[in-house]
Amino acid sequence: MRTGLSRRQFLSTSAGAALAFGASAPAVLAQAKPIRIGVLNSFSGAIAYAAENNLNAMMLYFDSIGWTVAGRKIELVKEDDQFSAQVGLQKAKKLIESDNVDLLVGVQASNVALAVLNYMKQRNAFYIVSGAGADAVTWDRHPYLFRTSLSSFQLSDPMAGWVFENLAKEVVTTASDYAGGRDVIAQFKGPFLKRGGKVVKEIFPPLGTTDFSAYLTDIKSIGPPATYNFMPGTDALRFMQQYDEFGLKEKTPLTGYALVDSLTLKALGRAVLGVVTSTIYTDTVDNPESKAFVAAYRSKYNDYPDLFSDYGFVAARVIAEALKAVDGDASDKDKLAEAMIKVAFDAPRGRFRFDPVTHNPIQDVYICKGAELEGGRIGNQVIGVVKNVRDPGAKQG
Repeated sequence: MRTGLSRRQFLSTSAGAALAFGASAPAVLAQAKPIRIGVLNSFSGAIAYAAENNLNAMMLYFDSIGWTVAGRKIELVKEDDQFSAQVGLQKAKKLIESDNVDLLVGVQASNVALAVLNYMKQRNAFYIVSGAGADAVTWDRHPYLFRTSLSSFQLSDPMAGWVFENLAKEVVTTASDYAGGRDVIAQFKGPFLKRGGKVVKEIFPPLGTTDFSAYLTDIKSIGPPATYNFMPGTDALRFMQQYDEFGLKEKTPLTGYALVDSLTLKALGRAVLGVVTSTIYTDTVDNPESKAFVAAYRSKYNDYPDLFSDYGFVAARVIAEALKAVDGDASDKDKLAEAMIKVAFDAPRGRFRFDPVTHNPIQDVYICKGAELEGGRIGNQVIGVVKNVRDPGAKQG
């Protein structure tokens, strides 16, 4: 482990437990060999918090099952892609070719996820995307690719309908200029235009922009009835803060794609009030699984879980359920994929199941508004639910 847990802590919770079988007979050793899961994510850079929350919740789930599936210990091998497609590809190769992991899970950055996808296809390797939303990730029917998070379409299409029906018929869109940002705007624009809406202008600041004043001045001069926006991590934090400081929020409501999360809530507080976003999970989702998840996460990490936490928790359970169905045998990829397609359960986000064609989840989408919750905490208030949203599996927009 290079970041997060120390090597000693890591070995004590997972790999080290597997070593306890060292004195067993050869046949038992073969049976007891750990299931190695490569965890690849952006543990440094603008979205490091998302990667850490994803891993934290993944470990929380594995804690709950004693780090064991079908008599085999679970071992995580963690690598940092540094939000770089080139680095991510190098780390994926290391995990598959040197570390000999059985599955690779993670990748929050869409540019990294897409770069790694081609390699995983070439290697015929098992790849579980527990973050990146770029639709193209699940367009190309790799039989051993599953996404446990969401697609850009799944959040953007419902928001296109909500904005058009409830807020504005004309918008300015803004997103960071990288694969994920371009994809989100395309998936909002297509359905918004089909409903009769108009996108007055599309703005794409470079990824890593610190000063958005030129773009915000442009928005202010246009004066649209609303904006639809997406930036990852610290880009979102700076954009939303400056949007509020420019006095835009009162006259030009701020809407977007999963903008209000643990990072922006902690840093911006009341500045997120009134911001409307779509998501598949927030800690105020009202079901028994979410309440239990929030309690367990707060007990272990002294914090509220967010969207990225749910990503990790669900990914871990999907892996465990599929492995359980094949008696812990990860070597037969066809059987493992067949078992994974059938995995379904009630998750913190609500009912989780895979589309058998796209290997993308079919799930509910929540429309949320930044609000003051009970006890004075600022968070996401669910104001609408779009049920059973399925990605069509073809290019939209």
